[in-house]
Amino acid sequence: MGTTFHGPSPWAHITRAIRTRGARYAAIAYVGNDAPDLIPLRAGDVLIVNASQAAIRAHATSPAALAFYLDKGVRVLSSPTLHAKVIATNRRAVIGSANASVNSAYADDAVIITDDPAIVADTRKFIDNIDDITEVDQVFIDNATHEWAIGRAVPIPGVTGRIHNPENNFLPIPATRMLVKHAADYQPSPAGEHIPEGLRPPQRTTAGPAAKYQLESLRLDKPTSITRGDVIIFVSPDDEWIYPPTVVISESIRIPQSGRAVQYFLRTRADLTSLSLIAAEKMLADLGHPATRLRTDHYVRSPILRTALLGLWNL
Repeated sequence: MGTTFHGPSPWAHITRAIRTRGARYAAIAYVGNDAPDLIPLRAGDVLIVNASQAAIRAHATSPAALAFYLDKGVRVLSSPTLHAKVIATNRRAVIGSANASVNSAYADDAVIITDDPAIVADTRKFIDNIDDITEVDQVFIDNATHEWAIGRAVPIPGVTGRIHNPENNFLPIPATRMLVKHAADYQPSPAGEHIPEGLRPPQRTTAGPAAKYQLESLRLDKPTSITRGDVIIFVSPDDEWIYPPTVVISESIRIPQSGRAVQYFLRTRADLTSLSLIAAEKMLADLGHPATRLRTDHYVRSPILRTALLGLWNL
C-alpha cells in the first residue's frame, strides 16, 4: 500500500483502511451521532475522545455515539485536551484532521494513510501515552447525557479560544468547601474500595492507556446544600473505612418518580485507595488534629484540617 494522501473528503478511505483484523486504536477528538458509521469499531478496540463538559455541551461529542461503542464492547476513554485525529491498526496508521462527524464529512479535511511500520508504532505509542484520561462507563454516559441536554455555546480547547480546561485539575483551587459524609447509597469504584488482599480478583487487563479518573454517582433521598465543586470525603456507614476524596461535578439532578430524591455525579482519582478510619484518625492526630469529627457528617471549616485530610492521599 505504501503511504497515500486523501482529501478533501477522506472518510471513505479511512473506513476502508481500518477494516482489518486485530484490535484498532483510535484517538479522535470529536465524535458525532454518526461516528459508528464512519469508524466501525468492535469489541477489543480502544477509542479515546474529547468528551469534556465543553465538548458535550457544544454537541461536538455525542453521548449516544459513546454509548453505542460501549454496547459493542469498545473500551472508551475521554481526555479533555485531546485534539488529535489518529488511528492505529496492526498494519496501518491514519493521521489527519478529520473528526468522526457529519460536519467533517462536509468539510475540507485530509489524512495520510500509511503502512510504514515505524509510523504505525509511533502512532500506537502516542495513543498509549495520552494522559489525564477518564474511563467512560454508564455513569459517565448518564452525566454526559445531562450535559448534552443543557447544551450551550462554550469554547472548545484547540477549536475556539485558548487551551484552558479546568478538568485537568482534579481538585478545585482552592478547595474551600469540603464535606465529610456517611452515605450508604455511595458505591465507590473498585479502585477506591477496600478489598482484602486475599479476596482481590485478578487484575483486569485492558488495551490502551490506564484511566486516571473515574465518574461515580451519589443518590440522596432529598436535596441538600451540596453543589458543583464541593469536595466530599465519604466514610463507610460502619465507621471502618474512609474513602478517597471525590469532587462534585454536577448540580443536583431530580430523579423522576422518586419523590424528592436527587442524584449527583462525582469525579474520583482511579489510583487512590481507601484507608482504615482508625489509621487515618491517628495520622491526623499526629499532625495536631485530635478532634477531626470523621465519625459525624459535617462541613470541614478549618483550612488547615482540609489540607491535612487531602494529605492522607498526598493531594
